[in-house]
Amino acid sequence: MIRIDGLNKAFGDNHVLRGIDLQVNRGEVVVILGPSGSGKSTLLRCVNYLETFDKGEITIDKEPIGRKAVNGKIREMAQNELNRIRREVGMVFQSFNLFPHKSVMQNITMAPVSLLGLSREDADRLALDLLRKVGLEEKAHARPSSLSGGQKQRVAIARALAMKPKVLLFDEPTSALDPMTVGEVLQVMRNLAQEGMTMVVVTHEMGFAREVADKVVIMDQGVIIEEGKPETIFTAPSHPRTRQFLRQVLEGTAGTL
Repeated sequence: MIRIDGLNKAFGDNHVLRGIDLQVNRGEVVVILGPSGSGKSTLLRCVNYLETFDKGEITIDKEPIGRKAVNGKIREMAQNELNRIRREVGMVFQSFNLFPHKSVMQNITMAPVSLLGLSREDADRLALDLLRKVGLEEKAHARPSSLSGGQKQRVAIARALAMKPKVLLFDEPTSALDPMTVGEVLQVMRNLAQEGMTMVVVTHEMGFAREVADKVVIMDQGVIIEEGKPETIFTAPSHPRTRQFLRQVLEGTAGTL
């Protein structure tokens, strides 16, 4: 579903991604772990070209995103073509990014109406179905300001699902939440995984990674230092930096190594 080859990204002299190669199969849940500043969120933002990259290639379901070869030269993709491919990639951000002046229903239905051409009636029906899926049907007409952080994030997930994406990207979806509401968001994500949604998740939730991930990727200083099944990564990591990172996370002191 996602193929990343030789991805490089720099901000000035700061080389954030250094030759990333990664494959995400259809229906797979890939969890990306690593210390702060390792390039995890930048990698995720490159996947749907919210962040441009300097070198390499990313394909979504075999289609390149952002840049492609035209007459033997790499060119920036036309905006309408980029938007078409982006519709296949839903993204859930750390900070929810809901429109505060619109109701929950309006937040969910805006994109399906304007981008997919759904009628208002069909979009409303879809939104209600998705709110049931995330356990928030009763909040359909509420404003975001009246919701808890966990509820806002579940609305954000419903909004991403409304575009019927092939893959969902999660950028630390629980890091801004009260500990009491983290579990309700992770449960929605577990349910999506069980339904076969392809997901790439940047998180520090080790329990979720152990339980739900098909593959765990460890990043450090802009490179992937280790990847494998969670049982291998968590019980017998091969790279000393992985062992150090996991030890610090479990001790509650993970940060920039």
